[in-house]
Formats: sequence, C-alpha cells, structure tokens
Amino acid sequence: MQYLSLFIFSVFACALWSEALTLEEKVGQLLLVHFHGQEANEDAKILMEKMHVGGFIYYNWSNGLVSPDQVKRLSETLQAMNRKSGSIDPLILSVDQEGGRVRRLREGFFTMPSSGELAQIGDLDAAERAAFAMGEEMRAVGVNLNLAPVVDVNCNTSFSLLGDRSFSTSPEIVTAFAERVINGFHKAGIATTLKHFPGHGNVSVDSHHDLPVSDAEEKSLLQVDWFPFFALAKKSEAVMTAHIVLSAIDPSQPATLCGPVLNILRSQADFEGVIISDSLMMRGITKFCPSIEEAAICAFNAGCDLLLLGGSQLIEGDIRFELTVADIERIHRALVLAVIEGRISQQRLDASVARILTMKQFFLGCNVF
Repeated sequence: MQYLSLFIFSVFACALWSEALTLEEKVGQLLLVHFHGQEANEDAKILMEKMHVGGFIYYNWSNGLVSPDQVKRLSETLQAMNRKSGSIDPLILSVDQEGGRVRRLREGFFTMPSSGELAQIGDLDAAERAAFAMGEEMRAVGVNLNLAPVVDVNCNTSFSLLGDRSFSTSPEIVTAFAERVINGFHKAGIATTLKHFPGHGNVSVDSHHDLPVSDAEEKSLLQVDWFPFFALAKKSEAVMTAHIVLSAIDPSQPATLCGPVLNILRSQADFEGVIISDSLMMRGITKFCPSIEEAAICAFNAGCDLLLLGGSQLIEGDIRFELTVADIERIHRALVLAVIEGRISQQRLDASVARILTMKQFFLGCNVF
C-alpha cells in the first residue's frame, strides 16, 4: 500500500511539474536523440539548451564507447551540462544492450550471452544473474535505460532478423526468461524496454530496410506475438514499437503510426508506462512518410510518448544519412507548431510528458521538486 501511495504521489507530482514547463520544454522531453562526441560538447549543449531533449541514445560510431571510463565520463558530462542548462530532471541515457551480437557497450564490459543462448542453457536463475551483472556495469557508467529485452517470439525461424535475439519460438519461454532478465536489470537499478510491439516474429522483411507486413490473425497474435507483452507490461518501464503493418488491425500503416495498434497496449495490456518509437530513421518509416517531421507528429499522435531519432548509420554505414543537430531542431519546431495549430492536443502532450517525468523520477532517481 505504501508503494502504491508513493507511485500515485509520483504521478501527481510529475503531472504538476509538467504543467510548469514551457511548450518548447515539453516537446523536448519527447525526443531521444544522439550526437557525435565522446563527451558532452557544443552539439550536446545546443540539444539540451535549445531543444530541451529528454535524453540520449549512445552509439559506438557516434560516442566512442571505447572503455568504461570513457562512457562514464560521457554520462557525467552530459548530466552536468543538463543541470547547468537549468533542467532539474535527469537525462535518459540509453543503449541497446541485449547481449550477444547486439551490445553497444563492449570494450571492458561484461559479455552477456544472447537471449537465445540464455534460453538454450535453460537456467532462469543464470539469466537473471547475467542481466544483473550487465546492469551493474551500465549503472556504474551512468546508463539508466536499457532498450532491452527483446520479447519478440521467433515464429519465422528461416528469417535472420531475430535469430538469437529472441529467447525462443515459444511465447511461454520468451516470457519466463524475459521476466527474469527484467528482474536482473531492475536489481541493478536499470529501467527496461520490452521490444518490439506488436512483434517481429511473423514477418520476413527487415524494417531497417523496408516495411514488413504481418498477416497473422488476431487470435494468433493474442496467443503468440502479444503474449509476452501482455504478461510483462506491468513489469517494464517502457515498450518499444515495431515498424510493421498488422493486416488484422490496420493494413494501411505501420504500427508505430497506428493508433488502433498502440492503443492495444493501453486498453488490453493495461500498460501505463512510456511507449518508445523504434528509430524514425528506419526505412520502414522513411519509405512511408514524406518527412521525419511528419513521422514524428504521426507517431506521437498514434500513442508514442518518446520519439527515437537516429540510427540510420546502423543500416547504411554512411554518416550522410544521419540527422544533424539542425535536423533535430527542425523536428522539434515542427512538433511545437503542431501543438500550436491543434494537430497535437495539449492534453495528449501533457499526458506523455507526465509519463516520461514519472519514469525519470520513480525509476531514474529524479526529484522534481
């Protein structure tokens, strides 16, 4: 009861704080961005002081991540610059640290097996211990949000997108191991992200390169793809979207931009946390939307709270495809204008900002007063 009372107070307090923010500051909280630098620099300063961004995602090609000392220094300088800019809530500092082949923190860090390898070992306790060990290292270098675990059920084993990034072809096994991994990260003080809703398991196209379509019927989605998300929704701080089309729900647009799909998390899974878009730079979105600005507005109106910008280089290997600080400023300005013009409601904006601030306060150690 005391825990519940504290949570309710936290939500109420963050809602009050959200009301005190300017429109530009509220919109900034929605943005999870990257910059180039092994520690805070002028680009980071502009992103924090001018766009008031809510957090950063670290990439090896943009932030080095060459040693624990360097990553710790990166986090410390960013948080210090954020405080100096006048912000009293901490930055979200995130990485994709799934284990196996998807690990941004490598040099000098614990090597956690992939999800598939953990499930093959078959030891739930070992999975939790591995996540705790990796989480302790992440916390020690200032990372506070892990964009993991993957809870996609690997239905299409002939397609290599998931492979050992998925725990299993069984939704029950995925759920059991993901729950213990979440426990391990939580014990280390790391917030977690279930990904990628509504599930990549039934597709055969990589959304980094194109827009996949799932023809699974809703009954199958409930029994397989959505099973881990529904079971774990109340145990994770965030859920990340997938850029896939669900023919059974809406054959006209990707889930990240589709309100009826994302509302399933709120109405059926009773998820009250933060919905994070997968990168809006991925081809599954850029081939569908006329601009990143429009993608950001549509994703937000569909139900995303936090908009992930960046990561194109993960696909193309060419820095020219990445967003610049000026690009992010343009996206920020477009979102602000969308609120002013009524395309985004003030109530919808306040609700998302309150969720983000609640996650920061309750799970990342923010004291908003």
